[in-house]
Amino acid sequence: MSSDTSKKLIMLELDLIASVEWNQEIGTRLKAMRGKVSRRALVAIVQDLYGYKVSQQYIQLLEHPQGNEKAPSSVSFKLLRYITQALERDVYELFNSPRIFASDT
Repeated sequence: MSSDTSKKLIMLELDLIASVEWNQEIGTRLKAMRGKVSRRALVAIVQDLYGYKVSQQYIQLLEHPQGNEKAPSSVSFKLLRYITQALERDVYELFNSPRIFASDT
């Protein structure tokens, strides 16, 4: 297998992930997931449900990181989970990843 076309994957419990490297592709997916929900409404839901402080401006930076020096290079995975849950979506969708379940046995 060529290293140019393959990806290495590892399964981790989601609670173990602190942050993820951010890029334009994921930002575009986030914007699409948000759909017609305003950034203001999304921020209010995240703050009300989870007590996580985030601003409309930060959400905009996440959605449009390309060429913006203030855009983060990595993002809190906890915030991404809160955002996707607030949008009644699954964080797996944000990364185009399959959902894998493991039993506690």
